[in-house]
Amino acid sequence: MTPFASQQSQSIGSLGESALIEKLRAWLGDASPAAPYGIGDDCAVLPAPTPGAQQLVTADPVIYGKHFDDALTPQQAAKKLLRRNLSDIAAMGGRPTHAVVSLALSPKVSISWIKSFYQALAEESKAYQTPIVGGDVSSADSFLGAFLTLYGETLPHQAPLLRHRAQAGSPIFVSGALGGTRIQKHHDFEPRLPEGQWLANSGQCLSCCDLSDGLGKDYSNLLPPSLACEIDCSKLPVSPDALTTAQSSQQSPLYHVFNDGEDFELIFALKPDTDLAAFASAWSQALETEVTHIGYATELGPSPSSQLRLLNAPQDFSATGYEHLR
Repeated sequence: MTPFASQQSQSIGSLGESALIEKLRAWLGDASPAAPYGIGDDCAVLPAPTPGAQQLVTADPVIYGKHFDDALTPQQAAKKLLRRNLSDIAAMGGRPTHAVVSLALSPKVSISWIKSFYQALAEESKAYQTPIVGGDVSSADSFLGAFLTLYGETLPHQAPLLRHRAQAGSPIFVSGALGGTRIQKHHDFEPRLPEGQWLANSGQCLSCCDLSDGLGKDYSNLLPPSLACEIDCSKLPVSPDALTTAQSSQQSPLYHVFNDGEDFELIFALKPDTDLAAFASAWSQALETEVTHIGYATELGPSPSSQLRLLNAPQDFSATGYEHLR
């Protein structure tokens, strides 16, 4: 659905900034608290972090023509905006607390599109108990972008899950199934908040991140510079959408597993001495999401050509992940 109005009277340019902000507040409804705890003052007044917890902050946008297009409804774009930020909080083992949303948009954007976007954002924020407490509106020629800053916190007395903490011999796991995300998953996924919190509480997880740029790139986020990662391609959880995408792309399904990006699953490394059978059993008892052991962190070696070593991969296979700005 195009976000731009064909008639000036139906565009946000007919409102102006002040009237638009009042409408944004109305469309968010009780998803945004009254000032000073929400929209209406120079800053939102937020409660201090829970005793024993550490605050978490992340920011990600959705930009028209980059993260979504006319194939997506405003409701789907809103869902993607909040959930991609929630995925970052999940990767730290935390929970969300508050969000701030800023708009940069052309005066030609339609009122009905922004209304639907904000009403859907309100529903999402309530579903994930994440009030929208403020933001900003700025004019931009031929552009539409929504930029969300998400605040969260670790569970009380729980350290956050961090990157680059794997050790030699650490088993590497992923949640869910991977690849083919452009069909639907990039905007329709569940942030792995319960899974991240469970990992943080398990005492077995050394390192974690979410798979936003593809397995072929994000695996390295688990590793310190001295380590490599060995992945057995025969064990990878290939999604049905990756198989469908491969039929039209003429690429291997594994190409899409490694390179598509926007899976928003968790990839994590456990302590080398973890009892894997006991870990898998405990996971399945606590969580419904599938989890797959895909490889190990290994020593880098004296003259490595890559941090990534693939077993059972197709010949001439390229696993690079998604690279921004190329």
